Amino acid sequence: MKQKILVVEDDVHIRNNVVEFLILNEYEVVSASNGVEGLNYYENFIPDLIVCDIMMPEMDGYTFLEELQRRFPFNFTIFIFLTAKNSLADQRKGMHLGADDYIVKPFSFSDLKATIDKKFEKNELRKKSIESALEKAKAQTHPTPYHEFNTCLSGILAGSQLLLESTDSSLFTLETKTVIDVIQKSGFRLSRAINNFILNIELSSKNYHPFIEEIPASFIVNTISQVAAQYNRSKDLLLTVEGATMQTDKFLLKRVLEELTDNAFKFTHIGDAVNWDIFLLARGAKLDLEYPNLLKFNAEKFNNVAPSNQFLNGNQVIEGLGLGLFLTQKIMKMLGNSLNFIEPNSNMLRFQLGFRYLNGTSNSEINGK
Repeated sequence: MKQKILVVEDDVHIRNNVVEFLILNEYEVVSASNGVEGLNYYENFIPDLIVCDIMMPEMDGYTFLEELQRRFPFNFTIFIFLTAKNSLADQRKGMHLGADDYIVKPFSFSDLKATIDKKFEKNELRKKSIESALEKAKAQTHPTPYHEFNTCLSGILAGSQLLLESTDSSLFTLETKTVIDVIQKSGFRLSRAINNFILNIELSSKNYHPFIEEIPASFIVNTISQVAAQYNRSKDLLLTVEGATMQTDKFLLKRVLEELTDNAFKFTHIGDAVNWDIFLLARGAKLDLEYPNLLKFNAEKFNNVAPSNQFLNGNQVIEGLGLGLFLTQKIMKMLGNSLNFIEPNSNMLRFQLGFRYLNGTSNSEINGK
């Protein structure tokens, strides 16, 4: 695959010449006339390297780099500034913002090519170093004591709950109760993030072996209802269930239901209906989730779900590690089941889960329900 470069330059002659040169050198290139355009192109193009002028209208190079780091905090794109000045202060400012190098105008194409090649070479060595470190980590015989994180969090969550449930309301002002509530919610969020991280490691190491058992419909209802209650939105949950039991790994099913339901309430407003239709059949199960598609989520984003891959809603970065939906996909695939994203219709977003039991039922038979 060709390496991708985004050129952000307001001078049309310089921009066109640089783009033409890079294309001739077999790079895939997209260009923008200022930082605003550059940000608009970034999400869909995801360049390996950016060549950016500093002095530009609407949004200069420094602001562009700051916005890039804010919106895409986990990006690994190489960033090279083009500047008409050779000031040490300018260079220091750019490096503090995260720039990888500077090229001073006027410059030759040979200098540009040499700088780009050097940065790609250095970046490749860094990737290999990270991959090597990951392989060594996987080979460790003594696992990291992740349980210690949860031990500390359990104390925080239990303590905050006791304070919130205190019968002597005179002990706390409204502001104090608000602070305690924020601490508890932050603890729940951190707990979810840590456990997602741990589960991802366990599934990747292939040390987790699913335990298939018969699960009652009441377990599914309770799991989904508890998430709705955490958001104080039980009235927004529309839940229908047909059938009595299903067969799968109980722990993994709980994680899938929690992650999908949590996203549904997190990314909708109070009063928006979150609809679960659950069919537990004799030879399989089908679960449909539907809610308003306020984030304009689409098939392209669903197919590009990955850890630390955060999607934009306009200028808003969706918070979190980006692990929830990724883990849901991973779990369903590991169990030999299906998670399908149905393209939004009438501004509604829909996920469909098909569970195949061990007696050989196919997902197509389940989806025929």
